[in-house]
Amino acid sequence: MTTITQTLATSVQLSKAEALDVLSTALSAPWVTDDPSEVTLALPEGVVLSIEVAHYGEELPLTLDCHHDDAQVLQRVVSEVVATLESRLGWTVTLIP
Repeated sequence: MTTITQTLATSVQLSKAEALDVLSTALSAPWVTDDPSEVTLALPEGVVLSIEVAHYGEELPLTLDCHHDDAQVLQRVVSEVVATLESRLGWTVTLIP
């Protein structure tokens, strides 16, 4: 099965550690630490959220990748994530095709 990814660009700049803490709380999503070098968050319906951070010297906003093998499930959960981040945290979130 092919994993589908939806990328979300946010209006904030946070470290990965800060983002994991803030997002875990806001989304009520537990950390997944199966691979300590790539900690992710477990979202509803099996969607996985990974955090992409800017490389050294780059001042890019925080980018989130949501992954699932069913496009409809992914779209539904991503819509909920966007609504939560905008309403609870006041972030602006842009879907990247």
